[in-house]
Amino acid sequence: MTKMVRAHSKESRPVLLLNLTGDALDYEKRLANIGWECICVTSCDQAFRALTRQKISIAVALMTAEKQQPTYSALTRINALNENLVWIAVSLDNKFQECPFVKQNPSFFFDYYHLPINWSMLGHTLGHALGMAKLRHCAKKTPCQTIQKRDYFFGHSPAIKEMTSSLTKMAQVDATVLICGETGSGKGLCAHWLHEHSKRSQGPFISVNCAALPTNLLHAELFGYEKGAFTSAGKRHIGYIERADRGTLFLDEIGDLSMEAQINLLKFLDDHMIQRLGGESLVPVDCRVIFASHVNLEQAVDKGTFREDLYHRLNILRIQVPALKERREDIELLANHFLQQYTSQESPKSFSPSAIEAMLKYEWPGNVRSLKNRVQRGVVMSDGEIITEKDLGITLSQNAENSDVPQEHKSIGSDTLLNAMFRNNNNISAVARDLCISRTTLYKLIKKYNIKARLNL
Repeated sequence: MTKMVRAHSKESRPVLLLNLTGDALDYEKRLANIGWECICVTSCDQAFRALTRQKISIAVALMTAEKQQPTYSALTRINALNENLVWIAVSLDNKFQECPFVKQNPSFFFDYYHLPINWSMLGHTLGHALGMAKLRHCAKKTPCQTIQKRDYFFGHSPAIKEMTSSLTKMAQVDATVLICGETGSGKGLCAHWLHEHSKRSQGPFISVNCAALPTNLLHAELFGYEKGAFTSAGKRHIGYIERADRGTLFLDEIGDLSMEAQINLLKFLDDHMIQRLGGESLVPVDCRVIFASHVNLEQAVDKGTFREDLYHRLNILRIQVPALKERREDIELLANHFLQQYTSQESPKSFSPSAIEAMLKYEWPGNVRSLKNRVQRGVVMSDGEIITEKDLGITLSQNAENSDVPQEHKSIGSDTLLNAMFRNNNNISAVARDLCISRTTLYKLIKKYNIKARLNL
């Protein structure tokens, strides 16, 4: 039950006290004695109701080693509702610095205290925190001359911080960028981020999945065509490259381009001029080009399936998107972010400890995209407010099945496999040759992704 102790002060200074430890404490009276109106809550639901009823700018989180994981999960959910809330931590067992999430503390807390508490000093810290909260509020109300950028990347892991730092530098220049990473890791998000933070943000962002374009239509779709260029060309068609003029062109799955298309693309990168199919004049196009690939382009060059001169031309600035299993400390944060997207304040849900453990230990072959899909499934399949491991549809035994796939082929995602099967009419031998893998590995990948199709053996 939410408890409230009013301070004897002319000015109401409310502070939220989050206590998930289960201990009955007299901190409400202590805070009231130093001039603060304390709203004590013992769950996220109570916190949501308190924040909805009353304007609260600062909060205190009581921490113990035993309850650190649910407390951090609660902080993430509450901050999603009120991002301007300034938090102060109080360690009840003086193990705050031993917390596995200690690297995340600066992003969560304005300051922290341990036992015994100096209540006078805590009162001063709360006052400073309230002043900081007011500054944040004023900053949000002040009109900004720059365009508000969306938050694309969630996490505090070293890998995601290093990637964001590199992207920030790359956004300041206009050079070609190559984005590498596994399927579902967020290569498209990186391309969007580069565009929105560049000087071309006011221009178009044209995204093209090269693997999805039929080989016989690839040139026409990329470069466009004139009326009468072929039988069904009833009018001029502006291609993807020309549509990106004064903006950004994002070519995803560049490793799937045919050799002929690679030659034409190399010429465009050299002079930024195109010639529509059936046309006679050259058309200048001013755009930045960003490439992405889940395949190892160096190996493709060695195998002769990708031009070496094109590889060197596009490999000017390179970013490697970390796989989700390489940033496990971000999994719970991402899962709670997606959970907020699929639930409402009226029907909140949270993950059970076993569900969180399963997510942290799972290998995530589909990366962030797979995590998002699993969370959505969990919201639908759960019967109450708690989402279990079973609701997510993942078990730790699935990791053992995935480990049978050779390490060098684990980057082959389900989309790549399905596209290869479609190109080769589900012929096992042809698909294996297309992906440069053995038939045995192909069967393991089909089992790994639970792909059911009629295969011509």
